[in-house]
Amino acid sequence: MPVPDKFMTLKNSVAFSPGRSNNFFRSKSFYSRTTIIAFILVCSSLAALCITQPKHVSDTVSNEKSKKHEVTQHFLTIESIRLRYIEAGKGQAVVMIHGNAGGIEDFEFGVFDSLCIDYRVMAFDRPGHGASGRAKGKSATVEYQAQLLHDTLAGLGITSPVLVGHSWGGALALAYALKYPSETSGLILLAPAAYPDTETTGLLRSFVKTPVIGNLGLFFGKALVGHTMLKHDLEQAFYPQQVPDDYFKIAASSWLGTKQLRAYLEDEWALNSSLKKMSKRYSEIRVPVVIVTGDDDQIVSPRENAYRLKTDITQSKLVELKDTGHEIPLTRPECVREALLSIDMPESDTVARENSRTQESVVACN
Repeated sequence: MPVPDKFMTLKNSVAFSPGRSNNFFRSKSFYSRTTIIAFILVCSSLAALCITQPKHVSDTVSNEKSKKHEVTQHFLTIESIRLRYIEAGKGQAVVMIHGNAGGIEDFEFGVFDSLCIDYRVMAFDRPGHGASGRAKGKSATVEYQAQLLHDTLAGLGITSPVLVGHSWGGALALAYALKYPSETSGLILLAPAAYPDTETTGLLRSFVKTPVIGNLGLFFGKALVGHTMLKHDLEQAFYPQQVPDDYFKIAASSWLGTKQLRAYLEDEWALNSSLKKMSKRYSEIRVPVVIVTGDDDQIVSPRENAYRLKTDITQSKLVELKDTGHEIPLTRPECVREALLSIDMPESDTVARENSRTQESVVACN
């Protein structure tokens, strides 16, 4: 699947980890005024070259590897927010939700093509990420984004989707299931961020929310930190696998605009507060749930998230992938399909590897 239109290439001094970050302010070195000005000029030039805005409301994306399943790209507006999504296939609706940071491209390295053979698959750029807009003056909490996703799907005639959420997107899927239990067919949670961490986000909140300082910080920060730090954080997210060159190019061109960076920061600092409330209600979830985690995840602790969630959602299945890190949709796409196929099984109260049919999928995925 070809890379979608590129967006402004910018970078803030906040370290990125796709999904949920473990450390925000890693870079503490100082630069001379000359260096800062040089970086700004370079970044401005690159940004001008990289900006290409989509011109059509809907356009077809060709795919040489999956010609039988035409993937279409669309834009729609809901609550004055313009959202981008792609879809393909027919059947049960499956909605894929990316992490923080990220975009629909996270699902275009195999998993989307494999699922649209049997399902109607959709993937959205969350508000402020990728090519989607973001509401101004409104807190885009995970609960609000769940409501926005619900209203968007309802407008498209989709009432009972299976949600596939990765990392931060896993939290959104959980929020959706809690808010709309009768309108959720199932959850596939990939390396989910399900419980609050212990990091303090007060400085982060001030950095983003102070109008002048926040904007200046975003502007100057993008000049101080370039592809090197992004590559380092992606290496941590993909560990023990390598970062695909094509994916790195996508991340460098579509994650680091001022809009996307602000969305990343706001989503990150707001998540803990939501998870503190949501995690008390996970036992209320009754739909089929499959939790997939990598044993080498360096971004979201499997023990503090996936394993705890298996205990709280008693009917859920847990699949641990050996020698796998955080980027499950990109490094183990076949296991996402196996997880989705397994939710139709009646024995939903056991760990996946203990079930006979799921045992085959776990063997295939390890």
